[in-house]
Amino acid sequence: MHLSLKIFAQLQRFNMDESKRQIQNNPHLVKNLNTGVILNTDNDGYKSALARKKRNKEIKALKQEVEDLKERLIKLEALIYSDK
Repeated sequence: MHLSLKIFAQLQRFNMDESKRQIQNNPHLVKNLNTGVILNTDNDGYKSALARKKRNKEIKALKQEVEDLKERLIKLEALIYSDK
């Protein structure tokens, strides 16, 4: 099961439980009074975090590509200048 689907299913079960309370001064945090579990219900924040993580991964991959290209250029220059 996809991670976000698991979280959604857990949230649905959590929402059915009547023994929960919103944490004061934190509109996105809810505490289950039976288990003591604190759940962050900020779906927009969760989606933003996932998007940020994806962007960071893409940036890291691009930086690695640039480094690889630099190394190739250095090797190519060395081959060109060694023939002269």
